[in-house]
Amino acid sequence: MRNTLLKLFLPALIGLSVLGCATANKPVYDQAGVVERFPKSYLGSYVELVGTVTDKRPQDLFPPYPGDPLLCDSSGCIYIHDDTEDLNKFLGKKVKVLGFVKVDTFNFPYVDVIKIEPLGR
Repeated sequence: MRNTLLKLFLPALIGLSVLGCATANKPVYDQAGVVERFPKSYLGSYVELVGTVTDKRPQDLFPPYPGDPLLCDSSGCIYIHDDTEDLNKFLGKKVKVLGFVKVDTFNFPYVDVIKIEPLGR
């Protein structure tokens, strides 16, 4: 009986673990303001955000790196940072951002950009 349960349980466990690995690389789609307000829930998560890039900083948000722009949507704003590309060329444009949520030394959240692409014109 014990061997039978093990023979039934083991393939199910392997199947579930493979399914979990297959979905682990898909980004979490959410709103910028939600990620900014609840950064601990998203810390280290691979996210996809859509919004407009701006340099108009709200009073209570400080950039993790000087000169970083914000990604804003209807829910709020979050800073975006990219070491390889100048994000200021996207100012005023609607974009889709893929990246990882991080927190700076002062506990301000930001998205470390992996890919950014303009939407529309």
